[in-house]
Amino acid sequence: MGLIKRAILFEGKAIVDLLDTTDIVQKAIEYHNLSDDAAKALGKVLSIGAFISASFKGKNDKLTIIIQGNGSGGKIVVSGDAGGKVRGYIENPKAMGLKTQDVVGREGYLNLIKDFGLKEPYNGISQLVNGSIDADFAYYFTASEQLPSAISLGVDVEHGICKKSAGIIVQPMPNCEEEKLVILEDIVSQLSDIVGLVNEKGLDGVLDYYFGHFDINILDDLHPYYECSCSEEKIKNVLISLGREEANKIIEKEGKIEVNCQFCNKKYIFEDKDIEKLFNGKNN
Repeated sequence: MGLIKRAILFEGKAIVDLLDTTDIVQKAIEYHNLSDDAAKALGKVLSIGAFISASFKGKNDKLTIIIQGNGSGGKIVVSGDAGGKVRGYIENPKAMGLKTQDVVGREGYLNLIKDFGLKEPYNGISQLVNGSIDADFAYYFTASEQLPSAISLGVDVEHGICKKSAGIIVQPMPNCEEEKLVILEDIVSQLSDIVGLVNEKGLDGVLDYYFGHFDINILDDLHPYYECSCSEEKIKNVLISLGREEANKIIEKEGKIEVNCQFCNKKYIFEDKDIEKLFNGKNN
C-alpha cells in the first residue's frame, strides 16, 4: 500500500502532495515481469494515477490515463478508482531505454479521462512535452485543466526490485499571489532527486523541511494501492454481451475462449460446456 501526505499552504492558496508509491510499482513489476526501464516509466504514471484517484470524492468515480508515445515501451495505460485503487500496464513490458523519455517517447499524446457518472466523462488531451512524465503532466494540468503544477517524480528499480518510488506535486490555486508562486517554484526546483530526499528524510521530513515554515495545514493521509478489478463474473458479462452465436463461433474455431486481463495477466478460459451453462442461465 502506498502513502500520500497532503497539506494545504497559505490558507488554501496551494496544495502539496508527497507520494510514496513503492509498493504499487513493485506489484506492477510482479504482475507484468517488467524490465527495470519499463517499471520506471509505468511507475511514474501509476504515481500520477494514485494521486488523482485518491482524491476523488464520489465512490464510483473512475480514471483512465493513456499515454501513446513513440518510445520503446509503446502505449501505457493506467486505470484508477476512488480511494486510490490503481492498476496499469505498458505495451512492451521488456522495454529498454537509458532515460524514461526513451521508453515513453518524446513525441505523442497524453489522454486523461475522468468519469464522474455524468452524461459525458471529462476527456482531456495534450501533446507530450518530452516523455519524462513529470513535465508531460505538469503541462497537461496547466493546459487542459488550467491548474499550474510543479511535479517531480522518481522511481528507483534495480534487478526487478523497486527500491523506492516517490513524488511531489505542488498545485497553486487561482488566487495564489505571484510572490508565493515564485517561492513554490524555487522549492520544487530543489526536489529533482525526490527519491533521494524521501530516502533521507521520509515524507514527513521532506514536508516539514521544505514547507513546515509556511502557514500549513496537514490533511489526513491517503493510502493508494494496486489492485485489479477483473473477475470471472465481469468476463461472463462481456461474453453475454458478445452473444451466443459469436461465442460459439470462437469455440468452433479456437476450441475455447481465452481472455487475458492486461492489468494483472490473469487468464480466464471458457470451454464449450462453460458457454452452454452461461447462455442457459446455469452459471450461478
